[in-house]
Amino acid sequence: MKAAISLASLFACAFSLHAQIKTTLNSVPDGPTEIRIRNDAAIPLVAFALRVNLANGAAGGPLTGNGAPLTTFVDSAIDPAEPPLLPNHERVVEFQRTVPTGKHLNGKLVYGFPVYAEPVITAAIFADGGTTGDAALLDRLMLRRCNMLQAVEVALDTLSDAGRHNVPRDRLIEQFKRMADSARRWYLPPEQRVGSTVYQTIMGMLVNLPEEQAGAPFPPTAFVAEETAMLNRQRVSLLESQPNLADAAFLRR
Repeated sequence: MKAAISLASLFACAFSLHAQIKTTLNSVPDGPTEIRIRNDAAIPLVAFALRVNLANGAAGGPLTGNGAPLTTFVDSAIDPAEPPLLPNHERVVEFQRTVPTGKHLNGKLVYGFPVYAEPVITAAIFADGGTTGDAALLDRLMLRRCNMLQAVEVALDTLSDAGRHNVPRDRLIEQFKRMADSARRWYLPPEQRVGSTVYQTIMGMLVNLPEEQAGAPFPPTAFVAEETAMLNRQRVSLLESQPNLADAAFLRR
């Protein structure tokens, strides 16, 4: 209990060290509502989560569905292609581009552009490990990193083991396919489905490997060495990310 209280106090102190990030909704003619996020802190923003509700209507008619809010995550610790948001910079955030309108045309459901409603709930992690924003979204950001770390380690162990035991191509491809399918079950929240991309990517590379000569090891030694090196780098990056994943686990108890 003391550890959890101490960590919560640490996070609270981190909140006060950073200016709040800002989000704005802009209507775009003939397009979805544009959501922009701006970093007004003096430190790069490395990860953020946004949650927004759909308004009562969208272009083309009333909305259908359960009215659940939409949530999106951006994290450079998980996806290096997403660069940190630098101080005094802003970025357009991608949500769903279309939503069901409730209308039908030729027996098919018609989709329209989404209309979002204030407020936009936010959470963010800065380059120094400082955090700000909604506590529940922060928890989900950290859980997302934990799930990605688990997927990276499972893929690393599976590929290393296959390299030592010369697993048949079809069996190894099927193994990664099952892991990818298991990680993206419909009942899992987005932060728990993030690891499926790790398995799916490796499965695709295994499928595209050239046919090996009779008696040659599979997966090829060079392929195993290259991919395990990449996975190890990703593992280290996640383990060294801030806030520390081990400390963040206390908050979820």
